[in-house]
Amino acid sequence: MGQRGPAPKPKRLPFPGSGKGPSSPAAPRFKPGAPSCPPWLSRPARAIWRRTVAELTGAGVLATADRDTLAAYCSAVADLEALSAAIDRDGLVIEVPALDRNGRPTGAMIRKPNPLIKWKSDALNRVKQLAAEFGLTPAARSRAGATAAPERDQPNRVIQIRDRITAMRAAGG
Repeated sequence: MGQRGPAPKPKRLPFPGSGKGPSSPAAPRFKPGAPSCPPWLSRPARAIWRRTVAELTGAGVLATADRDTLAAYCSAVADLEALSAAIDRDGLVIEVPALDRNGRPTGAMIRKPNPLIKWKSDALNRVKQLAAEFGLTPAARSRAGATAAPERDQPNRVIQIRDRITAMRAAGG
């Protein structure tokens, strides 16, 4: 008789020739920095490219090898924006001519859901999948252990008070 349970699966190495994961010396290294914008991107997608590359470069997570995936993300976001604008313009429900059984218009109109809603849903899923690749979603950032940089618009009031007290003591007051 054999052992209980399913047969153990062989361990897969994260990278060929590596036994220690992505941080090992055998792991592939990619040139860090911003990739060049592909010329085939539409004007709205190029605007998204510029703003996303600036954010990812500032976070230090972008490599030149990310060009194609980033281009797909920017194109998907541009498509999502265009679909959202078209749905806002046409409405969630559209009117189409009613047809008889021979396919001829009867003169009546039928209201039906806008077919762009399905396309928008597909584009939204594509954007979410690609955004997770770059850590652009809160869930992806928490898995990676990254957090948003704290904003320093307001100065720390406690430090200001401490500095005033220190200055007063130094002045003898």
